[in-house]
Amino acid sequence: MLAADFHVHGFPGDGALPAWELAREASRRGLHAVVISNHNQTLAAKLAAFAPAPVLIIPSQEVTTPRFHLVAAGIARAVDWWKPELEIVNDIHAQGGVVIAAHPIGRYWRADDAMLAAIDGAEVAHPLTGSVATGRDELTAFFARAKAVDADIAPIGSSDFHFVQPMGLARTYVLATAFSETGVLDAVREGRTVAYDVAGNAYGDPALVQMVEAQRQQSSALRSDTGLKTVGTLMSWASLLLAVAIGPRLRRPRS
Repeated sequence: MLAADFHVHGFPGDGALPAWELAREASRRGLHAVVISNHNQTLAAKLAAFAPAPVLIIPSQEVTTPRFHLVAAGIARAVDWWKPELEIVNDIHAQGGVVIAAHPIGRYWRADDAMLAAIDGAEVAHPLTGSVATGRDELTAFFARAKAVDADIAPIGSSDFHFVQPMGLARTYVLATAFSETGVLDAVREGRTVAYDVAGNAYGDPALVQMVEAQRQQSSALRSDTGLKTVGTLMSWASLLLAVAIGPRLRRPRS
């Protein structure tokens, strides 16, 4: 089970953090994988791949057009955004990538059902659920529409990190067969994801949600247990040092 953010922007480009710092910040935020997806360019994603951090960097592009925005995750080269919509999808798939509808609310998404049938996932959890009055309703309605067209479409949670909202604020838990780009992308293709929004609401297959919740609770318990053990150890060492420091003062000289 990998925690992932499928929509992150960096510098050079339209994000705040330099590419080489994105992996470090992702690790700090408890993420195992991050998709670097600047608008219509892949330079930051390529630079981020060289960062020395235990985080899987997946190169991507946010394909930005007047009719829709797509996250093209796992591509080797930039996609021409001015091509017809299905040609864009076919290009991404031909490169071995997956296609995710980015923040698909009315102002950003006006493609038809043929496009819905061709994509692999859709952002149903996004900071828009908290910043736009109709954000949650629009995203869940879009996902319901997409699922009616393709029952296996993957629910995706993303932060759309640029400058303000934290990376991983909304995130995706990926049930992958391997800690690799292929493992993550295959899980998206097969719908083995659970999305969490900023309020902690989960979206996905009920059986997968149950699995993820169980793992999250176990991880939380382990972190709490580790914290208590750490406090106990520190207190024990503090007591020992205190005894060593004041012990001589408590000894009375023999008469």
